[in-house]
Amino acid sequence: MRNPNGYGGVAKLPGNRRRPFRARVTSEWVPQEGGKKLQRYTTLGYFETRGEAMRALAEYNNAPYSMALRHTTFLEAYESWSPRYFEKYPSTRRVTQSAMLFCRNLWDKPIRDLRPAQLQEVIRAMDGKSRGYQSKVRSLMHMLYRWAMARDIVERDWSQFVELTSPERPSPRVVFSHEEIARLWELRRAGAPLPGEPERYRGQGMLDSVLVLLYTGMRVGELLALRRESVDLAGRCIDLMGTKTRAARRRVPLHREILPVFEALMARGSSEFLISGPDGAGLNYSQYKYGWFDKVMAGLELDHTPHDTRHTFVSALDTAGVKRGAVKFIVGHSQRDVTDRYTHKDIPELLAEIDKLRY
Repeated sequence: MRNPNGYGGVAKLPGNRRRPFRARVTSEWVPQEGGKKLQRYTTLGYFETRGEAMRALAEYNNAPYSMALRHTTFLEAYESWSPRYFEKYPSTRRVTQSAMLFCRNLWDKPIRDLRPAQLQEVIRAMDGKSRGYQSKVRSLMHMLYRWAMARDIVERDWSQFVELTSPERPSPRVVFSHEEIARLWELRRAGAPLPGEPERYRGQGMLDSVLVLLYTGMRVGELLALRRESVDLAGRCIDLMGTKTRAARRRVPLHREILPVFEALMARGSSEFLISGPDGAGLNYSQYKYGWFDKVMAGLELDHTPHDTRHTFVSALDTAGVKRGAVKFIVGHSQRDVTDRYTHKDIPELLAEIDKLRY
């Protein structure tokens, strides 16, 4: 039976082919001299049987999709998705780009044609890498599939079937002692170069960043992405966009003891970022941790990671008897009763809670 006009067709191609049946549809009519029009086609695919080709043709006519997008490769999906993501989460750029490098074998393959085994092979090739690193690669796959599903390029998110191969190795968290925090304040008051601090960071007030982390519980990525315009000194709070969950976007009250540090940071330089490098540009996590934090901690003979500041803050709030709901709101932990209980209107109550903190 003849197909309706504009429906497309299936034809068997000559020769010995593994998939001889071609399904195609009309893509456009090009005007020619004399009023005639030239019909141009777009191929949907090649198939082993006529039945498979007819089903592909029927599926297309039931829900037409963009042929240009249909062949979007993994790399093209990344290049289309990433600019907006990096604009929203600038501090994630380097780790996301690094995760993409592990997916190099997928770059030139249409994301529509990928299957779980191919995605799993990427993770399997990362044996020896940390579970956290593998998780970041899987997370990237998931975000690209969500982008592709929203544009009707793929129908399923195959990344949900990818399993991590590295064992979980919880890293020990070491809180800063009261003596260590007192020492940081003394070093700040002295204003002398810090032991181990690279020359390029001297005079940049980087020590203030550690104190800020200890008194706010911010994630390092949140601090590095924090812009001056988000700091409300008069209201003693900062508006955080967050770098992880929806609950991560929140208003964080400022402890009265850390307020002078924020005032100093706001008065220093002209960068749009509260914490920046010598050139005024924002810092990413690697630059901050490996380029400055680790070197200064080694110079001070302290054994800490940047995340220890957050762990110290949460522990100190618990010791001070701060309400559990307030703690979770301040640090941006997702919990329904917390996000419903506290809003930006509750800053006075949160300030009363944060001021209970004692180091």
